[in-house]
Amino acid sequence: MPENGHNKQMENKPPFHYKKQALLVLILTLIALTIVNYGAQFIYTRVDLTKEGRYSLTTPTKEFLKKLDDVVYVKVYLEGDFPAGFKHLRNATQDMLNELKAYAGPNLQYSFIDPFALGNEAEKEEMTNSLIKKGLIPRRLIENDGEYKEKIFFPGAFITYKGREMPVILLEEQLNKGPQHTINNSIALLEYKFANAIQKLSRPARQKIAFIEGHGELTTEQVEDYAAALQPYHELHRYNLKNHLIIPHKYSVAIIAKPREPFDDKEKFKIDQFIMNGGKVLWLLDQLNADLDSLMNPSGTYITTDYGLNLDDQLFKYGVRLNYDLIQDLQSNKIPLTVNQDAAGNATQLKNFQWFYYPVISNINQNHPVTKNIDLLQTKFVGTIDTIKTLGVIKTPLLATSPYNKVMGNPVLLNLQMIREEPAKEQFNKKNKIIAVAMEGEFQSAFKGRLAYSTLKMIDSLEEVSYKEISPENKMIVISDGDMMANERDKKNGRPLPLGYYKYTGETFANKDFLINCMEWLTDDSGIIESRSKELTMRLLDTQKIKDGKTFWQLINIVVPLLLLLLFGFIYFWHRKKKYAY
Repeated sequence: MPENGHNKQMENKPPFHYKKQALLVLILTLIALTIVNYGAQFIYTRVDLTKEGRYSLTTPTKEFLKKLDDVVYVKVYLEGDFPAGFKHLRNATQDMLNELKAYAGPNLQYSFIDPFALGNEAEKEEMTNSLIKKGLIPRRLIENDGEYKEKIFFPGAFITYKGREMPVILLEEQLNKGPQHTINNSIALLEYKFANAIQKLSRPARQKIAFIEGHGELTTEQVEDYAAALQPYHELHRYNLKNHLIIPHKYSVAIIAKPREPFDDKEKFKIDQFIMNGGKVLWLLDQLNADLDSLMNPSGTYITTDYGLNLDDQLFKYGVRLNYDLIQDLQSNKIPLTVNQDAAGNATQLKNFQWFYYPVISNINQNHPVTKNIDLLQTKFVGTIDTIKTLGVIKTPLLATSPYNKVMGNPVLLNLQMIREEPAKEQFNKKNKIIAVAMEGEFQSAFKGRLAYSTLKMIDSLEEVSYKEISPENKMIVISDGDMMANERDKKNGRPLPLGYYKYTGETFANKDFLINCMEWLTDDSGIIESRSKELTMRLLDTQKIKDGKTFWQLINIVVPLLLLLLFGFIYFWHRKKKYAY
């Protein structure tokens, strides 16, 4: 009886008690959510669960974004009706901008624009010309779904900061790469492209670059296309080493591109002390005099000679040795030769033949920011480089030949007849030969222990010159092909052809991209270029398995949900029947 009375008392208990309890839980929940929301404004964290950290920014980028003192505005021209691959690039770009904004806060704003959404054909053409003039590169998208359709789009963006504007190309097209690899590589470079552009716009002045001359280096016309690519971000000067006492500290980088005359000790000392005082150097050197034009004589032969640059001891001290040789490589470019002549000896037919002294470089270090995602490069009469064990200096090979090569020591007899003959492939079996090296660390002066006391006293008396035996943390890049920076010229209008364009095949190699990256690495003190090393792993589905198992997986997607729904209904009704059964 007491127990039944207690139950009866509970049944008659007023309902306001439960309402009060529920109201209290609701109030406490709202208070907790308010506290969490307010605290989230001061405590920021994001979790990236991908193996390669594709949604994580590098530390230098984060630190740089936090220091922005004005609004960066990004206009992205990737809005519109695109195939799935370009939509993927568009969405990845938005994700990256959201990630950048998470650290830059209100100092980063962006919008996506379809440049052809409004207006008539005349306005669309005007928009196209405007975007091209401002630096965006148009791409042609060909669709053939029932009917031929061509569409122009601009996979790029404009970044504006403190009244200055810079274009950013978002699509990285590569030779011999499929569309999926192209999109993936483009996505991998998004952080670097945006952060690098913002960093350049934030600099109060352009960095100064010196093209060293006085020893037969490449002329202004020969480096015109490369100089044009650097011009928006750097201030370029031609600097004759013979006419000046020093290379001034105002220059961040000195470029020494294919000298053909010796350097005397005074000139070497100027370069050495530029390095010892923190100046960077981009060396592009040929040890041997070899040129295709030299073979255009009746005999079709030429014997190489040594330029005698007198730089061996200096480079050896820094950590490399350029050998006096030329590389033949089965993976090489072609040159045209006459195969038929008329009675007067005039060429009636030309045919392209493999020229083994023009290696095409595909062996590229994908772990270094200079060469990450770089496409094939062309070289001409390139030699080998050895690295020397040097205390305090890290040497990283950037480029190497294929393993199907052989090395010819100086003097080399060059003969056009060789390309008409089948090569002895068993002789092309050497290991990959290094042709470009990045070095960083504290370099020792090439003149350490070599200067007389009287010379040191004389140097100390000069206001503009100060002798140092060891550099601060510094960088340099050495390339054993002086022609890598040289552009050809269009014979019709005299304008420079794009650097890397090979006129005999119509291909454009990645020489310009590589050399621009060299300059970026040499001038970057913030570490933002580290983001070029990010790699996104492509986890592609097996298209053949998808095709073979299409029907099976369609049935799974239709039948399994229905079975699960029936099972849930059976369990639910069984549970209710058991609970309320008497």
